[in-house]
Amino acid sequence: MKRKAILMTVATAAVALSLTACSSGSAESTVASPAASTGGDVAGTDEMRALCDQMVADAMTPEDATALAESNGFTARVGTIDGTPQAVTMDYREDRFTFDVESGAVVACTYG
Repeated sequence: MKRKAILMTVATAAVALSLTACSSGSAESTVASPAASTGGDVAGTDEMRALCDQMVADAMTPEDATALAESNGFTARVGTIDGTPQAVTMDYREDRFTFDVESGAVVACTYG
């Protein structure tokens, strides 16, 4: 009986964790074009916005965009490839870029 109670507790915690990870809210700010800073409440530093603009404007490969981010002290990951979402965490990290890639080129970039 005690084992069943432990298993139920673990199962409940796993479900709660998975629901939290699937939350539709996001602390990231999307930049879909080089005109990233068009007003409003935009997250990220001026440096991050400029790097994101450069990655999109130059249609960098994910590898080149990652190298640029890392050379400036940031981390990077791919969020979508040709419209297909990739497995990523929903945590907020001030030092991270997330790229949307289409046909091998970065077409959008988020930070945070």
